[in-house]
Amino acid sequence: MKFVTFTHGAGARLGVHRTAHEILDLTGVSGGDPAFESMLALIDHGPEALKQAREWADPAARDDAVIADIHRLDDVELLAPIPRPRKNVFCVGLNYVSHVEMNARALGLPIEIPEIPLFFSKPVTAVVGPGAPIVLDPRLTAKLDYEVELTIVIGRGGTWISESDAPDHIFGYTLANDVSARDLQFRTSQFLYGKGQDSYCPIGPAIGTPDEVGDLAGVTVELLVNGEVRQQESAGNMLFSPASVISWLSQGITLEPGDIITLGTPGGCGYQLTPTAFLRDGDIVECRATGIGSLANPVKERETPSCV
Repeated sequence: MKFVTFTHGAGARLGVHRTAHEILDLTGVSGGDPAFESMLALIDHGPEALKQAREWADPAARDDAVIADIHRLDDVELLAPIPRPRKNVFCVGLNYVSHVEMNARALGLPIEIPEIPLFFSKPVTAVVGPGAPIVLDPRLTAKLDYEVELTIVIGRGGTWISESDAPDHIFGYTLANDVSARDLQFRTSQFLYGKGQDSYCPIGPAIGTPDEVGDLAGVTVELLVNGEVRQQESAGNMLFSPASVISWLSQGITLEPGDIITLGTPGGCGYQLTPTAFLRDGDIVECRATGIGSLANPVKERETPSCV
């Protein structure tokens, strides 16, 4: 299943793909059941809510109440699947050999393959959904960059989760764009400010359940700028698998339902290219992944008041 959060002339609604081009309004068809008020509510209510959603979403279902709550995908506005996460988005850095190698070459550093995951976070105010602008503020950066990242959404919480048990804690996968102001990021050893600005974490378009996404070796993540492919690699090439990341992160940090963890990016970021290719006003940045879909966002330069 592929779950979405959307609007259709009203507030945010929980939906699920019934077909590739149809969204079923779970908030509507449930008749006000609290389990289907939002994505976080669905995750909190666990397997029984998922089972019910699967029954409603079955394309073979011909219940009149279900049919009345079906919308064409083109007729709704998709939001971030979890528009306001409960806490900061967890992020993993340097999780593909290609990124490690290109990062070292761009920065004049030795190639050092990490032995443990590198973690940082982004504030919840950085999260935006499909179609929302990535803000380019010239007062802050001249080196706005992109990073496509396969992303975990935690379903069942816990701490000290073993790698073998970790898959049972995954609700599903989505996409994130780890937008980064490289001039801010590289001026200190801390990533949060250069990667945590408002709009620097587009997420979406959907959360695909593990059975929907399938074996990550068969999942290609890619990023395009104005239709040009900049990044493309199999998610199976991650240095630290989703299960490994969950196991490491949960050692002393309690993971909770709805937590979001981005899984690192392959090589091909703008600062790694020759010549460098940073984002400009009007660019369209599109992230794609097998089983999840396309997350596209325009870059919009912030208008700053002129001096009087």
